Amino acid sequence: MRRRALLASAAAVSTASLAGCPTPPWTDDPTKIDGAEVTFRREYDGDLDVTGSGGNDVAEVRRRLDEDPPRIVVAGSLLDGPRRCYRVTLFEAALDDGTLRLRLRSEDDPDSDVDRCSDIAEPHPYSVAVVFAHAPVPDRVVVRHGEETVLEESV
Repeated sequence: MRRRALLASAAAVSTASLAGCPTPPWTDDPTKIDGAEVTFRREYDGDLDVTGSGGNDVAEVRRRLDEDPPRIVVAGSLLDGPRRCYRVTLFEAALDDGTLRLRLRSEDDPDSDVDRCSDIAEPHPYSVAVVFAHAPVPDRVVVRHGEETVLEESV
């Protein structure tokens, strides 16, 4: 347990600077990337309309381009082995070359009070809302879970 806590602390420190922001964006607090505002949540509303390998590791884009300001919501579910005492985090967010890039991964859950993780794999839902108040809407969205690309599509 102590080793896991040390690894979680090291991971938090190593990802503290994200897109020029001083704090990691894995709370409901908005984060700015190149004129767009990103809000990450460990939940999504409604059902996902897509299936992936095993039906768990998936992501979809929900376009809200007619709103003022325009926005994109990426909703997904990450499954990464026996992760009952883990949680999904937004590891990287970037807006460049007309592409919105999001990378998510699982990490130790510091709020978990479980001594031993279950061997039962559980999917972790998430949503990432990106509001383009001072940035152009990108042409493409790329979502990665760890090193695997789970979504790449045009806006």
